[in-house]
Amino acid sequence: MDQINENLEQIIPSPEEMLTRLKQIDVQQFNIDLVANQLKGNYIWVSILTIPVSALVLVVVTLLGSFIYDQPIVSFLLAAGLLFWVSKMLEFQERNFKFKARQEVMRRIAETEGSFGLIPHFKHFLPNKYRHLWQSVRKGKYHYIEQYVQAVLLLQNKLEPEKFRHIWYLTYPETDPDYVPSLEEQAL
Repeated sequence: MDQINENLEQIIPSPEEMLTRLKQIDVQQFNIDLVANQLKGNYIWVSILTIPVSALVLVVVTLLGSFIYDQPIVSFLLAAGLLFWVSKMLEFQERNFKFKARQEVMRRIAETEGSFGLIPHFKHFLPNKYRHLWQSVRKGKYHYIEQYVQAVLLLQNKLEPEKFRHIWYLTYPETDPDYVPSLEEQAL
């Protein structure tokens, strides 16, 4: 039985470890737009040059159609249709990058939470509007990315470490250095 208690104590971190983990979180790693730009890599030029190239293609095709076929309206409509089709393809690609970025951020949150969790243990210090967040995170669902970032920033800036330690030792008395097990616990 002592083996189980020792394993349990090794699994449960100290409040200082939890506070350190909280302070070490860089919320910029959860920015979906930055992650999407990182995923785009060499393809970022596509989104930068889309409008100038589209305008240039529209003008060139319209002018060519006007001079060659003497049909400026038809050539303009064909160029606009072609650009619309290409823009839909680019929009799909952009949504694909956003989706992949969101999945990557959710993976990073899961990695930050770890097996023991982080945010659910700070639930006493979060306003009620974050209740759905810590319940979801506790269940392993990380889709509340914006709220997660807000909660981490709130905790990093407003948390009083001494109050957290007090709650931690009430929740996990076996981690308290001043803890003396009762006779019933010693018997187990």
